[in-house]
Amino acid sequence: MELILIFKGSAFLFSNCYSKSSTTKIMSKIKFSVLLIGGLLIGNNLQAAQINDKDRLTAIQQSDSAEVVAVEEKTIKEEPITREELEGVRGEVATLQELWQRTLENNTARTQRSLIFTGIAQLRYTQVENATKYGFDLNALVLNFQGSLKRDYEEGRNINYLFSFSSPSGANADGTTDFRVSPLDAYITAFLLPSLNPEEALLSISFGKQKKPFGLEALAGEDKKPTIKLAQSARAGLLDLDARDLGIVIKGDLLPQFDPGFRYRVPAIEYSVGLLNGRGSDAFGYTNLTDDNKQKDIVGRIVLNAPVDYSSIFRGLSLGGSYYTGKSGALGTVDKKRSGFDLSYVNTPVGFTFESVDGEDNAVKKSGRTLTIFYNQGEQFVAGYKSQDRYDDWYPTTFQPFVRFDRWDPDTSISGNRKDITTIGLNWFFAQTTKLQINYNIITEESNGVANNEFLAQLQYTF
Repeated sequence: MELILIFKGSAFLFSNCYSKSSTTKIMSKIKFSVLLIGGLLIGNNLQAAQINDKDRLTAIQQSDSAEVVAVEEKTIKEEPITREELEGVRGEVATLQELWQRTLENNTARTQRSLIFTGIAQLRYTQVENATKYGFDLNALVLNFQGSLKRDYEEGRNINYLFSFSSPSGANADGTTDFRVSPLDAYITAFLLPSLNPEEALLSISFGKQKKPFGLEALAGEDKKPTIKLAQSARAGLLDLDARDLGIVIKGDLLPQFDPGFRYRVPAIEYSVGLLNGRGSDAFGYTNLTDDNKQKDIVGRIVLNAPVDYSSIFRGLSLGGSYYTGKSGALGTVDKKRSGFDLSYVNTPVGFTFESVDGEDNAVKKSGRTLTIFYNQGEQFVAGYKSQDRYDDWYPTTFQPFVRFDRWDPDTSISGNRKDITTIGLNWFFAQTTKLQINYNIITEESNGVANNEFLAQLQYTF
């Protein structure tokens, strides 16, 4: 009977005692309960239900445990916890719960679904030879919101979303900057095949405003683009490869190679195909435009990757091809075609990318060629360093000097209109999400004998 009471008393102390005023008293009772159970098991001749406190002390003193005797003599003199102390503990718990709830409501942003909020800012300095003005400007601001509308924990057939807003500099016709906000990306992606196993193929479909699956330069993320300005062929108003478009894009891959040591996954084949409006962007790069005809454009891209482990010297070697066809104009009378070929070797410390793009708009043929050679010195692009656990913030200082040769011909049938840009640059990554870019553009125009070389410096940071 007494053994049962001891267990109940111990449970009572664990579940209801919390205040500092009774901490010493409670701990003594807990120790007493544990040691008393041991004493009862050792003393086979004790019968707790039939003896009083004095007899029980005498019996325990005859046992082999002197420590049990000392603790029990002290504990018996302790007073039991009172109702006032118990109510005090309950009051303190209620106060802490209310404080925690208030802090959660006042300091935590909440959404109906999971959300990742990121942003990019570009601060730029520009100086052009023989120009009348140059100086600092805030080149662009981008805010991204992405998350999951449906999370499939068993197979990974998730439905994800992404929408972003951009406010580019110099958006007005007169060159002034009012930073009007324009939608940049807004699409939903559904995974048609399970995506949890990295050793299996992937297949997804995206609907909304998104990048066109064409080429190498236009699809690269901001952290992977070496130069401050895009290649000439990808810019708005030329071949318009970097412009977003509205439509449906299907993406997938085949025969993936997975290196579990570095969590490195590379498919032997990647493919994309899309059905788009084909409106493109206006002269200032804005792409939130409705279609102007009944025709739809078709775009496709395929990439062959070297299916090797992370430690292989051929890691990052890829060969890609892209094709785009459609019509533009209010009546859909302008035929436009784009074809591209690209070869890249993105590794550490040495790498290169080459892209060749040809375009045709109503028999006017255009072409662009871009070659970039770079060298990495640091930890920014080394997966082995990124996977290590750290106790504080990490600044993977990396220097990336590079040189780029960019040629653009707006009409191959006409001589003297070619424009070449040679860029000598340096990217300094002094944090995972922050880099300082320095570019010097040597510009050569066949039809212009005036030097208009550029010096640009840009600080890009993200969160």
